[in-house]
Amino acid sequence: MRRVLPLTLLAIATALPTWLSAQGATPPGAPRPHPVPMPQGQIVVSATEEVEVTPDRAGLTLAIETRARTAAQAGSDNARIQTAILDTLAKLGVPAAQIQTVGVSVQPEYEYPSQGGRPTITGYVARNGVRVELRRITLVGTVIDAGLAKGANQVDGLHFFASTTEQVRRDALRAAVQRARRDADAMAMAAGGMITGVIELTTGAPVTPQMEFGPQLMMARGAAVADTLTPIEAGTIKVVVTVTARFSYGG
Repeated sequence: MRRVLPLTLLAIATALPTWLSAQGATPPGAPRPHPVPMPQGQIVVSATEEVEVTPDRAGLTLAIETRARTAAQAGSDNARIQTAILDTLAKLGVPAAQIQTVGVSVQPEYEYPSQGGRPTITGYVARNGVRVELRRITLVGTVIDAGLAKGANQVDGLHFFASTTEQVRRDALRAAVQRARRDADAMAMAAGGMITGVIELTTGAPVTPQMEFGPQLMMARGAAVADTLTPIEAGTIKVVVTVTARFSYGG
């Protein structure tokens, strides 16, 4: 025989899950909801580290400018001087891989009539440059003097840099992260909590200024004064890195 529940009990059984849900309770047999985690506090700090490094490399350009009545003559005179400079660099022990020809040009020079009218060509100027990378700072003065003695009449873009810059940058990054962590620990303790983890670390491109000297016009000196070596001081280079760190902390 089928059993029929009284109407009152049936209504209670139907309404019970709704009532329990409204009271924040879990109806029998229903899955229990996952607890909502409380949001963690965050601390964001930035730290900058600056390291000085001694340069052990240098770069410069020996420029040659020659003038003649014809383009061919101006170019020929320029090539002769450049060849002499290249031979001298080889004798000084500079490898060919560290030498590059740059800025080759031959252009006419004009004379403009004072009363106006069509300009006339008075000659030609040939320009050429020899870019040199030196892996011994002690060679800088010698190369400049030798280039001038062989006919170069301009020294451009003398700059110094270091072969250890990448390692120095990594050391600076480690120091900056450690400083950021110390600052974050101090802030968390002051707030009555402690650091519980690292959420994010970011850094920008390192600032590594090269010691550079602008274009300098140096008139070629004769062999009689070539025994006076140009003094060179490389100084130091600063490598600057900045990191931004985001930490989580709790009480």
